[in-house]
Order: sequence, then structure tokens, then C-alpha cells
Amino acid sequence: MEQELMYMRKGQMGGATGAVITLVVGISVAVLVLIFTSSLSGQVYETVEDDIDAISNTTIKDSIKEGIISGFEAQEKTGGYMPIIVLAVVIALVLALVLGFTRMTGQGGGSAL
Repeated sequence: MEQELMYMRKGQMGGATGAVITLVVGISVAVLVLIFTSSLSGQVYETVEDDIDAISNTTIKDSIKEGIISGFEAQEKTGGYMPIIVLAVVIALVLALVLGFTRMTGQGGGSAL
């Protein structure tokens, strides 16, 4: 009986470890997506720029170029918000860990979540 209680107390760290690993992986993936998306989209545009310029209909050509510029501007703005996104993820995980620990140990009351 005493071994089971000790195991349950030690088992609480498993959730914390998983949450920290999830945090690190999530932040890493988000940063890599922003880095690779910007570099790959720039290379793709350089590859097809001649094809876009070869379009004879100026309305379609201008529309495509405006869409590309809009996409790059949106990507630049999203990249600027990356620190806020990371902070929000960290706060959410810390709150989840705290609520999880209080729920497991029975020290906290009910949770609204």
C-alpha cells in the first residue's frame, strides 16, 4: 500500500516532463515553420517570376503580384508576433501544470476548466 502511494507521488512528474517536452517541441516547430516558409516562398517566387511576367493579361498579372506581396506582408507581421505567441504557449502550459498538480494532490478545489 505504501509503495503504491509513493509511486503515485513520483508519477506526478511524468505529466510535467511531457508538458515541458511538448513546450520545447511546439516552440521549435513554430520557429522552423516561420523560417522555412519565408525562405522557401522567396525561392519559389524567384523560380516562377519569369512565368508571371510572361502573362499577357495585365489585370491577372497585377492581381497575382498583389497577392504575392500581400502574402509576404502577412508573413512578416506574423513573424513579428512570434514572441507573444511563445509567451502565450508558455503561460498556458504553466497554468495547465499548476491546475493538474492541484487536481492530482487534492489540495485545490474544483477547476472551472
